[in-house]
Amino acid sequence: MTHRPRAATTRRLLTALAAPPHDTTASAAAGGLRATTEEIRRFLAQAEQHDAQAVPTDVLHRWRKALDRFHGELQHAAPEEWSRWRRPGTWLDSHLRLRSLIAHEVGKAYWDDRSEIPYAEIDVERYLWGAR
Repeated sequence: MTHRPRAATTRRLLTALAAPPHDTTASAAAGGLRATTEEIRRFLAQAEQHDAQAVPTDVLHRWRKALDRFHGELQHAAPEEWSRWRRPGTWLDSHLRLRSLIAHEVGKAYWDDRSEIPYAEIDVERYLWGAR
C-alpha cells in the first residue's frame, strides 16, 4: 500500500520549503526571493483556510519561474552568498528542493493536460529526503 499524504499535510510541507532567505542575505535577488516565498506562503495559508484540495498549474508555473529567476540572479550576482547557503538544511536548500518539486509537478501536468494538481498527489517527501 502506497502512502498518500493528506492535502493539509502537503500544504504544510510546501509552506516549510518556502522559507524566506536568511536575514543576512543582502543580495538584491534575496528581496525577490523574499517576495516570492511570501506569495507562496500566503497562497498556501489561504488554501489551508479554505481546505483547498488542488493547486492550479498556472500558479505553480508562476512560482517556478520566479524561483528560477531569482536563484539565477543570486548565483550570478552573489556567488559567495550562493555558496554560503547552498548547503543541506539551509533556506536555499529548501528553495532548490521546492523548485525541483514544482518543476516536476508542472511537467506532469503539462503531459497529462491538467489545469490543477491535487495536493494529495504531490510527492513532497521525495524532495525532502534527497531527490533533486
